[in-house]
Amino acid sequence: MTEFLVKNLHGSHFYMKTPSGHDVHIDAGVDNNGYDSAPRPMEYLIAGLAGCTGMDVVSILKKMRVDFEEFNLRVLTERNEDHPKKYNKIHVIYEFKGDNLPIDKLERAAKLSQEKYCGAIASFRGSVDITYEVKIVD
Repeated sequence: MTEFLVKNLHGSHFYMKTPSGHDVHIDAGVDNNGYDSAPRPMEYLIAGLAGCTGMDVVSILKKMRVDFEEFNLRVLTERNEDHPKKYNKIHVIYEFKGDNLPIDKLERAAKLSQEKYCGAIASFRGSVDITYEVKIVD
């Protein structure tokens, strides 16, 4: 097992040194015993999901020899209003810019990430409605 030690610094502000050696701070808003000094825990969940699938897509497209000018992800979320305020819908939009981009390969890369490779998406699957789309933008 991998251990994550998370330390409470004060109020709702926590600090963690990740197993890969990076510093992570987590906090709440001032209205929730926090200092608004760092992202919220639920924001990190979405950042992890976006980073995971984004890295997959970049790696897959490199293997397919697909070059793009720009690649961004937009993630639209919906959460329960009552506790637990978990995500119930996540929609990932893969946006690409570039000349003569092969949409079929872009869609294949996103699908492979969504259905096979992304551990973060797999962790949500079954409890969250996850959808996605691929767009080429100007």
